[in-house]
Amino acid sequence: MLTEYAAKVFSSFERLSKILEREGDDLVIYDEPLRIVIKKDRIEFYVDDEFHGFVDKKMEKLSEEVKFEAEMWLRALANLQFKRFSLRK
Repeated sequence: MLTEYAAKVFSSFERLSKILEREGDDLVIYDEPLRIVIKKDRIEFYVDDEFHGFVDKKMEKLSEEVKFEAEMWLRALANLQFKRFSLRK
């Protein structure tokens, strides 16, 4: 299931890049002590700068420590709704 969420996140990468912090070509979310690095083909999870796993379109490999938070973040990112907004004059 996490791989499905990851696929949705990858398909929204450009739109997400407009609202999330960038580090080079990657998008980064800081949720202390968790850091989530979204690359174009892989989402990595770190706790206090220690690597705790990743999810991509085909597999997930996460430590037990981040599994729950990773699912919550991936579900939220995959289900963001992007609508065009225009101001009425």
